[in-house]
Amino acid sequence: MRTLTTKTKPLENKLDTDRLDSLLSDLSGEHETLLILAGEHRDAIAHADPNAIGRVIAQTGEVLERIATIERSRQKMITKPDGKCMTITEILPTLAPEPAERIEKSSAKLRSLIAQLRIEHRAVQDASTALAQHMQGLIKQVSANMSHAGTYGRNGSVDPVRTQVTSSMDIHQ
Repeated sequence: MRTLTTKTKPLENKLDTDRLDSLLSDLSGEHETLLILAGEHRDAIAHADPNAIGRVIAQTGEVLERIATIERSRQKMITKPDGKCMTITEILPTLAPEPAERIEKSSAKLRSLIAQLRIEHRAVQDASTALAQHMQGLIKQVSANMSHAGTYGRNGSVDPVRTQVTSSMDIHQ
């Protein structure tokens, strides 16, 4: 008589599901912090506040370092003997129903946060590009007003002239 065997072996005794769930929750918490920082970054750009932009960038770097540390721990937990990491989709069928449900909910929350972050980071990128283009326009306006020769090069900017001209502009008005 042949017995049927399943293709997946339970990993629950090998895999600390509580620890994995905790790591996924920690990752979600850090990604929530990134969402808040992305909003602050957008506001700082909207107000053209370089100090706030610098602060947000520094805080974002700290959060990304914590995410990298948590992610390394998570990957270490789910690495197969061949050195490849298992995906949550591969892990879930190997777990008992209760831990599988918890892990699935935690990973779904994390995926949702990452999707929101992609949207927010795109908005920050667009705002940064708009600010940079605005600043370039201002620089061109100042250059045009300061150019006595009125000569422009191929790239649309004022070409330096060989004669020395002294100019000033009152920027307090």
